[in-house]
Amino acid sequence: MPRLTLTIMDREYPFDVSDDDVEPLKEAAELINTRAAQVRNANRALTAERVAVMASLQIAFDSITGRLGQVPVDATTISRVAALRMKCDEALTPALD
Repeated sequence: MPRLTLTIMDREYPFDVSDDDVEPLKEAAELINTRAAQVRNANRALTAERVAVMASLQIAFDSITGRLGQVPVDATTISRVAALRMKCDEALTPALD
């Protein structure tokens, strides 16, 4: 069983994984890092914990709604996603302070 170390949000996480799970786990880490970078770029004042929560929430939402891997292309969708991000940030503010 290979030992795989993934870097997520500039931190290293070691995993013991089967050969079949190496590539999917690398892809998952890449997705998390991409979303975390998007969240961080949208609001540099967020803590690392908040960035992780926001990125995770976005990934879970996209997965549940069947949109994981899709890129919003119309202005209405982009605006809605931005509004949802703002609502999430507002909702998390009291919980994470």
